[in-house]
Amino acid sequence: MTILVVQQKDQERELVVKLLDEGNVHVRAAASTHEAIKIIDDFKPEILVTDLSTSQVDGIRLIEAAHDASEQARVVVAFDTYAPKDLVRAVELGVDAFVRLPADGIKLRDAVMRCARKIVTTRRMAQMDYSLQQLLDFFPGPAVLVDDMEVNYMNRPLAAFLGFESFAKMTERDVGLEDYIVKLNDEPYNGHPNEWIDSMVNDPLDRDHVLHIENPRHPKSRAHVFGVTFNQFPGSNLRLFSFQDVSALEDEKAVLEDEAATDPLTGALNRRSFLRLLDTLVASEESFGLIMFDIDHFKVINDTFGHDAGDTVLCEMTQLVGENIRGKDTLARWGGEEFMVLSPGQDSGRVRRMAERLRQGVAGFSFSGLSRPVTASFGVVHASGTDREELIRQVDQALYKAKETGRNKVVLSD
Repeated sequence: MTILVVQQKDQERELVVKLLDEGNVHVRAAASTHEAIKIIDDFKPEILVTDLSTSQVDGIRLIEAAHDASEQARVVVAFDTYAPKDLVRAVELGVDAFVRLPADGIKLRDAVMRCARKIVTTRRMAQMDYSLQQLLDFFPGPAVLVDDMEVNYMNRPLAAFLGFESFAKMTERDVGLEDYIVKLNDEPYNGHPNEWIDSMVNDPLDRDHVLHIENPRHPKSRAHVFGVTFNQFPGSNLRLFSFQDVSALEDEKAVLEDEAATDPLTGALNRRSFLRLLDTLVASEESFGLIMFDIDHFKVINDTFGHDAGDTVLCEMTQLVGENIRGKDTLARWGGEEFMVLSPGQDSGRVRRMAERLRQGVAGFSFSGLSRPVTASFGVVHASGTDREELIRQVDQALYKAKETGRNKVVLSD
């Protein structure tokens, strides 16, 4: 271990050197700032023992130089006279100990030994970190090492997924994992570097967590979905976060959810899922339109042209209506030949005009395999925060009135 002693007075300098120069310690000495700066540049001492302010020694400048040469450098200020502002500045720069001159051998050695122990501990931790990082790079899956809620290291598999050779290369580019997170547990991510860590570590329910992470090598593809778990190292603030790509499982889940929510024949939303949407809209108290329509004389179509032809009519009807409603409107197969359209943010006039446009579109469409036209009857209701069952009763009555008064028409509920 290398120690630099900087004291202007020969007697004090020689005494300090004598007290510290033992064992495996290599002590160098300087009598001025100029001489000390050269030693710092050439040898980068691990411990600096310096006076604070004399005619030949600028302790503040030396502390700054020592820290510039090595972030791990430790500093002991051995001083006699001093200016208060220099003492405050020294504290701000980071001094490990202060010792008054003339030097007390026990106090001085104790201060230097504390510095030496800190250096040894730092070296051991650095070696442990390096060994752990090397081990993580052999992990087949992505992993992140977090120290006290800050990302300490990201292994090569995860860095490679993000398009980088290593975590060091990411650091050089000043980018982090947070720059690629799209969602945290299905919620849009706010971009804060440590938010994903904090959400998982401090989750009172200890839930499973999911990150949606974009792949910059394939920017047009969907974000990959990772299940994330973590374990804390005993007796430390280190946590290891492991990432498992569950994108295929999420895709399969989405397919199953889609199948559970849609009518298997037409692909329209099914009745159960439609009712959930209707409940949500009713609870929001937002105004909306509800349309129920029914294919006229559908039994005759089945009896005359066969059930396959009837199925084709249902499918083509779904496609026709779906292409003529807004993106935020929802089409559902209510049952048999009956359908529903939920249209948020509509007043009664607009929803009636929508229904009339759909009626005309159906009447003018040529359905496959049929030699006769197909028409539909429409019931319409406009509502805001009304009871769901009452809404369905009203729109059903409006549809019934349309069919009873000649079919192929639109009736708005009173």
